[in-house]
Amino acid sequence: MFTVRPYKEEDAAACGDCFYEGFFSCSVDQNDKILLRDYAQILIEKCNFTYVAETEDHQVVGFICGKYDKRFSKALAAQYETKKHYGRWCKMFLKFYLKRYKMSAPFQKQFDAFFRQLQERDKETVGKCDLELVALSSRRNYRKGLGTALVTQFLNRAKADGADRVRLFTNTLASWEFYEKRGFKKVAEKPFQDGSGNQSLVYEYVLKEHEYEKGDMVHQ
Repeated sequence: MFTVRPYKEEDAAACGDCFYEGFFSCSVDQNDKILLRDYAQILIEKCNFTYVAETEDHQVVGFICGKYDKRFSKALAAQYETKKHYGRWCKMFLKFYLKRYKMSAPFQKQFDAFFRQLQERDKETVGKCDLELVALSSRRNYRKGLGTALVTQFLNRAKADGADRVRLFTNTLASWEFYEKRGFKKVAEKPFQDGSGNQSLVYEYVLKEHEYEKGDMVHQ
C-alpha cells in the first residue's frame, strides 16, 4: 500500500534511488549514488511540480514531475513548488563536466548511454503541449499499480490547472508500452542519429477526451 503526495526536499536521495532503478541495471557504489541524488534533485527542481509515492513505512518508491509551457500559462510556468538551489546546480554541472564524480566503470558506461539518448530529444516537438511529463521512475519491487497511480495524480493535477495536452519524450529502449496502455498516443518518432535503428518517441495525452477524478490517490 502506498500514498501519492507532493515532493519534499528531503526526498531527493530516495528519488535518486528510484531514478537509478528506473533507468539503469548495473550495480552502483556510493559515488554513483551521489550523482544519482544530485541529478534527481536538479531534475525535480527544474520542474513546476513533483509527486512521490510513499509506502506505509515512509519509503519513497516512485516519483513523477511535470513542467508547464509558458505559452499555455506564464503564471503556472513561473510557479515552482520546490525551492531551487542554484548554487548546487552550478557545483553539480561543474563537477560533472570536469569528470569529478568518480563514477564506477559499469555505471559510467550506462550513464553515458543514457545521456546520449537525452540528446535525441526534440524540444520543439515535445514542447507543443500545455504540460510536459518530464520524468516518471520507480523502484522495481513496487511497480504493480504504482506507475498508474502516479500518472493518474499527474493527469488530475493537469486537468485541475486547466491543461488539455500532456506530452512526454521517450524512446524504443524504454517502456513506451506503459504509456500506450494508459491512453497516450504516439505523435512523433525519429531515428537516433547514431544509426542504431532505435527511435526517439513523443507521446501525447489529450485530457478533454478522458475523465479522471480529482484528489490524491491511495492505491492498494
